[in-house]
Amino acid sequence: MGKREGYETGSADETEGRKVKNREESRNWREIVASLQRLVRDEGDLGRRMKILADALLGRPYVTSPLIGGPDEPERVVIDLCGFDCVTFVETVLSLARSRTHLGFAAELVSARYRGGEVSYAKRLHYFSDWMKQNERRGAIRIRTRGAGARSLPVTLDLLAAFPPRRVSLTVVPRRSLALAADRIGAGAIAAFATVRARLDFFHTGLLFPGPPARRPEDSLVLYHAARSRGRVVAEPLGDFLRRNRMRGIAFANPQDRGETT
Repeated sequence: MGKREGYETGSADETEGRKVKNREESRNWREIVASLQRLVRDEGDLGRRMKILADALLGRPYVTSPLIGGPDEPERVVIDLCGFDCVTFVETVLSLARSRTHLGFAAELVSARYRGGEVSYAKRLHYFSDWMKQNERRGAIRIRTRGAGARSLPVTLDLLAAFPPRRVSLTVVPRRSLALAADRIGAGAIAAFATVRARLDFFHTGLLFPGPPARRPEDSLVLYHAARSRGRVVAEPLGDFLRRNRMRGIAFANPQDRGETT
């Protein structure tokens, strides 16, 4: 995922134009962070803070390959509140909700994005299965996929030439079994969608929030995500997304507030 390989992509010319514009605007990221944090400063519940922040970011443009760095390019910390890909949207909302100041936000973002908080291309969490494990390890999320309805998938991670292939086992819940797992999905849950492609774990990610009651569990959850196909951050019933996309299943993790241990 060095350039989000395997995740949603777009044209190079369009992407570069957006990146220049967004990074110009994000020179004032401290002010943007402060204004967003003011929206949730009196809200004690983490899930509700994430919902308020996700609502505030609706409509922000989709940006392909938003991060800077590579095997032969120095890694730079990118803080962009004006445009996102699917992963940076999730990272941003989670980091905003778990912090109270712009410095706290920046520290959270770096810890979410890099193994051990060490800023380098080698330490960036390129595969989303690694992202979930690392963020659970540091106490930011709690993976809840295991349980009724779950199954294990063997996957070889071999998309990035800079890293050797790795064999891993993913735990996912197939769509047909989602009703068995619905009670494990909390407000602000990070959802990751397992790809049918070889060499990769997940093709997309977003945030889940309760929606209006519905007969099917996927229709009673709302997915907030940065969608390349729509060109922006959108909210839609999870069921609509599932019906449009082929996948092997869903992994999910609930956000944890600072100091939580369960």
